[in-house]
Amino acid sequence: MDPAQNLTANSSPFVRPLVDSLVYQNPVDGSLNPWLAQSWSSNDTATEFSFVLRTDVTFSDGTPLDAAAVKQTWDEIVGLGAQAATANSLLSGYIESTVTAPDTITTRFSSPKSSFVQAASTTSLAPISPVAWTVSPQERCAGKFTGTGPFTLETIQSKERVTLVRRADYHWGPDSWTPGPAALSRIEFDLIKEPGVQFDALSSGTVDAATGISQRQIDSLAPNAFTRTRIQSPGIVYTAVPNTTRGPLVDEAVRRALNATTDREQLISLALGSATPPATSILAANTPGYLDSSGDLTFDRDGAAVLLDQAGWSIGPDGVRAKDGQRLSIAVTYPSVDLINGPLLELLQQQWAQVGIELSLRALPIAELSPTQDAGDYDLLVFNQGRGDPDVLRTVFAASAKNRARLNTDDPLNADLDLQAGQSDPAARTVTVGAIERTILARGLAIPLYETGVQVASDSQLTGYSVDGSFHDTRWNS
Repeated sequence: MDPAQNLTANSSPFVRPLVDSLVYQNPVDGSLNPWLAQSWSSNDTATEFSFVLRTDVTFSDGTPLDAAAVKQTWDEIVGLGAQAATANSLLSGYIESTVTAPDTITTRFSSPKSSFVQAASTTSLAPISPVAWTVSPQERCAGKFTGTGPFTLETIQSKERVTLVRRADYHWGPDSWTPGPAALSRIEFDLIKEPGVQFDALSSGTVDAATGISQRQIDSLAPNAFTRTRIQSPGIVYTAVPNTTRGPLVDEAVRRALNATTDREQLISLALGSATPPATSILAANTPGYLDSSGDLTFDRDGAAVLLDQAGWSIGPDGVRAKDGQRLSIAVTYPSVDLINGPLLELLQQQWAQVGIELSLRALPIAELSPTQDAGDYDLLVFNQGRGDPDVLRTVFAASAKNRARLNTDDPLNADLDLQAGQSDPAARTVTVGAIERTILARGLAIPLYETGVQVASDSQLTGYSVDGSFHDTRWNS
């Protein structure tokens, strides 16, 4: 539940309503607008940022929001280290925050960080009450914290149900929201892992809306009885990222062959449904800086075979390629709770086998996933990373950040990742980001699969409701 320690999108629907951010990013056009902060500014080098806060905001425990509370949240996040990996990646290079007035905080970084205003719009950096920092990280994960959001946490029932209730005094939402408290007085989230059970709960009327069912199940719902909505996620698409220091994936030819032998259209049509867009870059199409690279992601199994042949990987008697006694055998690591993508990975396994690549599936519990990633104990990782700013590329690939491809510190890609982080000219930054996208694909540092999004199906009697993550408004956009 702790927004700073939340490493997956699974809990975002019931964490976002509890906390506000300094900045609001419009989900439609990506623009940045005031929220808890009335205004902000930065120096010319994008190393120092000042935010002027509203003075009428309180945490749900009654504590006023001020610059000191924001400073404490960000300082404590840095102190959490790997326990708050995503939040810390947004604060990389953090030197200090200074309270220059009760309502003003100034934050300094050791290197340019042009994406920081957008970072301040994320749940990961949302301020929580100072009282929350007196309890353990584990207790905050269990919900022992308070935010300034339009809802408060009422109960968590044995990991089966999360119940939120409306704050009657809430009145500081972004200008695009309906003023005042939320229209919904109460929300109950039933946590159902099995998509089939979720579908039955929705179709029987046990629940009003569901977000975990497949596109095929959504398509089978009666058209007049249910509303269907797909919320596109910006950032890095659902992708497989190779550990370039391990096994056959050290060979760039192997990594490039993985992209060429991946039939994304087939993966989507057979495993996900036609409403899911195939990846056309490492970034989703609604991310600032996106470059259409679909020409570099064309399915070409014969071309993949040529790449592997030329690199010395020969087909063995069992159909698996080998080179110098090493089999072309790799494993993909993914969260065991991810039931939607399991069938897709099985299909990917079959596709790659046709060119002589042996892929095994390694499902890990969420608790084991983060330390496994940080230790580099994997061949391939599959994930998506949501963020409405191209700096997400630095977060995932830079040697100074998550470094999921395990690049050396002197890898030239690091220089470009750092360069875009400090470019204040949007046009120049777009050019740099495009070059980064091309480099990642050309070197096989990612195998993008599809653009992620939240599939929502709801009872058609629910009208005027928007799914922006906060559940504050009551406009359901179909």
